[in-house]
Amino acid sequence: LRAATPARPNILFIIFDDWGWRDAGAYGSTWVKTPNFDRIARDGVLFKNAFTSNPKCSPCRASILTGRNTWQLKEAVSHGGYFPAGAEVYPDLLERAGYDVGLTGKGWGPGDFKTLAKRTRNPAGPSFDKLTQKVPASAIGRNDYAGNFGEFLQQRDKAKPFCFWMGFHEPHRAYEWNSGVRLGKKPEDVKVPAYLPDTDSVRRDLLDYSVEVEHADAQIGRALKVLEAAGQLENTLIVVTSDHGMPFPYVKGQIHEDGFHLPLAMRWGKAIKPGRVVEDFINVRDFAPTWMELAGLKPHPQMTGRSLVNLLKSDKSGWV
Repeated sequence: LRAATPARPNILFIIFDDWGWRDAGAYGSTWVKTPNFDRIARDGVLFKNAFTSNPKCSPCRASILTGRNTWQLKEAVSHGGYFPAGAEVYPDLLERAGYDVGLTGKGWGPGDFKTLAKRTRNPAGPSFDKLTQKVPASAIGRNDYAGNFGEFLQQRDKAKPFCFWMGFHEPHRAYEWNSGVRLGKKPEDVKVPAYLPDTDSVRRDLLDYSVEVEHADAQIGRALKVLEAAGQLENTLIVVTSDHGMPFPYVKGQIHEDGFHLPLAMRWGKAIKPGRVVEDFINVRDFAPTWMELAGLKPHPQMTGRSLVNLLKSDKSGWV
């Protein structure tokens, strides 16, 4: 294993829970405002064809952590099941290679990682969840994601690079009904997908969903300020994505495109040419081998994804 060197970037992995790929300004949305995700895309690279191989929370997250297809994950192919024994995850591998690792919010789950895997902490890393914050709607969790990330940065070994998982609980249901309208949003502004009935209640439900997306997006902006204050913004690969599509009919957990198609943008200081849009097909199982290569390590033999480092360092847009 290679000792820590300045060349190894920090990794901040930010994942929404149930956020659809169409619902970001960078992908053309006008009614869901995501200025911080859009900044990541503008400063780095926006991916047009990123997908999960399983549109449910825990199997997608297991695929991210292990770098494997969900059908290769034994018990972890199921939603709300067990994390399997013997499955290596990238936070453990990077920690053994000299990274500090941490988690705030939702890591792997829902499910049991203790019975079979005999783990004492979430596969995504040790939790930092002490701080809370005020929230704009009653159904939103009070986790202070950026504040807890700051707590992690304060206690970490400054001689080591870090790999941190920021797992939003938003925009997972339930929602505060009519919170969107209460906060000044207009039902007529919503672009209703063709597979949903265009009714007033559906528009209001979508607005309530957008409140939670926008709350989570604001946490990205706060996390960037925390990184900047720590002097680590330019040496950190920042990745923002979701585990699957929105929690609506025909989407989450369903065999339709919007269930599988993910938002994805990455920023890494001067290492990524800004403003690029990449159309190559990639899968969440590609993340773990990417982090391994950036850490100067070979992908673990269990990993079946492919590293994206060549895409990140390319100057090209479109099909790279």
